Amino acid sequence: MTEIAKFLRKLRIDNEQSLGDMAEKLGLSAAYLSAIENDKRKIPEDMKDNLFKAYSLTEEQKLEFARLVAESREKVEIGLAGIQQELLPEYVDAAVMFAHDLSQMDRKQLAEVKDFLQKIKSEATPM
Repeated sequence: MTEIAKFLRKLRIDNEQSLGDMAEKLGLSAAYLSAIENDKRKIPEDMKDNLFKAYSLTEEQKLEFARLVAESREKVEIGLAGIQQELLPEYVDAAVMFAHDLSQMDRKQLAEVKDFLQKIKSEATPM
């Protein structure tokens, strides 16, 4: 069983829902959701957004599910909605640099980048 399947099944059980209930809530057929849980189908593009709208997930759960989706697709999407138009080229440049240069980094470098980004996030979050 995949990690995505485990996540979905746990969420479904925690919410005391049947496969059909969850499928309906996500706009899928029960058969399609079952195929996802059994690793016979990939997650549709809009499922992450639909899941986040349909369920009250913690930020940690959202991050975990987004990570699982990205791993299953072997790609990460970077949302640029809400960015000031004049700063958009700079955000895009930074995102492209990350996408290109991550493959060149070793574990130590990745840990340093992650620590740096967590520090920025914690400084930006009001207490």
